[in-house]
Amino acid sequence: MTDGATPRVAVVVSTYNRSRLLPRLVAALEAQQDAPPFRVVLVDNASTDDTASVLADLAARTTLDLTVLRQSSNAGPAPARDAGWRAAQASYIAFTDDDCVPEPRWLAEMCEALDSADIVQGKTIPNPAQVGDLGPFSRTVEVPAMDGYFQTCNVGYRRDWLQQVDGFDLRFAHSCEDTDLAWRMIDDGAQAVFAAAAVVCHDVRPSNSWRLMRDAQRWQDIPLAVRVHPHLRDLLHSRYFWKPSHPVALAAAVGALVSVAPGRPWRRVAGLALTLPYVKHRLYDAPLPHTGKRRRRLKLVPAALAVDLAEVAVLAAASVRYRSPVL
Repeated sequence: MTDGATPRVAVVVSTYNRSRLLPRLVAALEAQQDAPPFRVVLVDNASTDDTASVLADLAARTTLDLTVLRQSSNAGPAPARDAGWRAAQASYIAFTDDDCVPEPRWLAEMCEALDSADIVQGKTIPNPAQVGDLGPFSRTVEVPAMDGYFQTCNVGYRRDWLQQVDGFDLRFAHSCEDTDLAWRMIDDGAQAVFAAAAVVCHDVRPSNSWRLMRDAQRWQDIPLAVRVHPHLRDLLHSRYFWKPSHPVALAAAVGALVSVAPGRPWRRVAGLALTLPYVKHRLYDAPLPHTGKRRRRLKLVPAALAVDLAEVAVLAAASVRYRSPVL
């Protein structure tokens, strides 16, 4: 929505094979209230579904100042988002994702915060319409306060800072490109703030432990982020573990192997003892969310352990590749 002049802010979204979600996103952007004139740049990251035709239809019908770009190949979200902000001629750049629904005053609040800050992380909540899908292995994004990760589902930047650091680092092919981008700016003196009133609702993916195990590959860039920004270790558990569940998961894996190996009975007892900290962790210290009674939590412990170990395996391989230990 512009009056023909260069807009003050641009919304940039990278999309891949989620054509069914795009009309909802465009409708949410059309419904923005009290925002200054803005344009939208939607980058089709080499989708193989009908995203191209859906975007063409939306561009023809929307009241938004909408630009559609298409990447020739999918090399991860970083190149698509980088192409998007570079094509957006605006002083402020706000990022969100195709599986998100910005609330009506999202962009107005984002711009107000960017008037006095260089980076703005907004508040992200699970989509209230999908709370029924929340389960122990569901995936969503929830950012109730500044967490240091600067997820691109809800973040804004001053364009001059994006230019100063030359945008996204394209080495981050799977994840962490957003975290790296913000911290390169902060390391150079940029001011980052949290805007609790700039709210985005993130989709909830139904609970599925097998899908989480397959998706573990997307976390392989975490050791690279820590190598580039050593102070990110302060965000890790004991500085070397991505999650508090990982060290006890490793101990449980060792214990399970010891307990089934042939040998004297005391070895089996010792092996089983090594699994107990993980069971305690999942039952009491950090129980899986949305599980209800403790008996159900206990039944889910093997699946939770499998997910944790899949993540540890991916991180271990990446730690060797980047010479930056993170498990």
